[in-house]
Amino acid sequence: MAALKRSRAQAWPEEQGDREHGLYSLHRMFDIVGTHLTHRDVRVLSFLFVDVIDDYERGMIRSGRDFLLALERQGRCDETNFRQVLQLLRIITRHDLLPYVTLKRRRAVCPDLVDKYLEETSIRYVTPRAHSAAEHGLGHPHKSVPPQHPMVCCSSAGPQICTKRPGRGRALLSSQRKRRKSVTPDPKEKQTCDIRLRVRAEYCQHETALQGNVFSNKQDPLERQFERFNQANTILKSRDLGSIICDIKFSELTYLDAFWRDYINGSLLEALKGVFITDSLKQAVGHEAIKLLVNVDEEDYEVGRQKLLRNLMLQTAP
Repeated sequence: MAALKRSRAQAWPEEQGDREHGLYSLHRMFDIVGTHLTHRDVRVLSFLFVDVIDDYERGMIRSGRDFLLALERQGRCDETNFRQVLQLLRIITRHDLLPYVTLKRRRAVCPDLVDKYLEETSIRYVTPRAHSAAEHGLGHPHKSVPPQHPMVCCSSAGPQICTKRPGRGRALLSSQRKRRKSVTPDPKEKQTCDIRLRVRAEYCQHETALQGNVFSNKQDPLERQFERFNQANTILKSRDLGSIICDIKFSELTYLDAFWRDYINGSLLEALKGVFITDSLKQAVGHEAIKLLVNVDEEDYEVGRQKLLRNLMLQTAP
């Protein structure tokens, strides 16, 4: 029985052609998403489809991949329709898996330049160069630089600890100019980026509001359809709960990455629910269910990240 099971590393028959076009096969996508589903997730998903999947089919489900394959056999998922899979992942609050529900092949993982920069500046630049500066008589004893607040300066010799140095006259003035120039970044070189955040509140469904309120007694079919369309459009506009568009400015790459990660894993959405879905809004809509939609353009994030990466390159450049 074990020999009949397909290994995760084994290629599916249709995958070779899709790889040439930069795509995953549907079954490879099932492998990727299914391996991240826990046993509890699989049990909950199987329970949700207790009336759809028969007992024999449900008994064959041992993993997330098996469940997704069962969905395909039931005709609820194919290469052009992932709506059911996305809806189920939202129901079990696995928002972290939503970006993987795609046939587009993900780019190869590369080291995070932000983590690399923070590691280098906190370990290699601060600690060793502090000792070397003391050995060469370039600063006072260690007490002159508080260990909990080191200052990293960029000069022609590279980043190093900046301390006050004794001296008079021209030597002191020149050192102060160099220190002021190295600590204060040039505003012309400092890059910032704007990320557009769109937040919108909507009713979960509009069928109850449209039923019985859209009617036309026109004889001509086109006129009747046009009148019904105008009535429905007026009703939907009156049920508009509003939206907010704001531009958030970032100057630090770590903050931008943290913001994007919160957006991807759903933490940003959960945090904004408490801000936008207030008690007064719930009272205004009555018993109808409402939802919050949050959108951040991935292209804005990628362009902004490239800008802020240039800041790090300028800081670490000799």
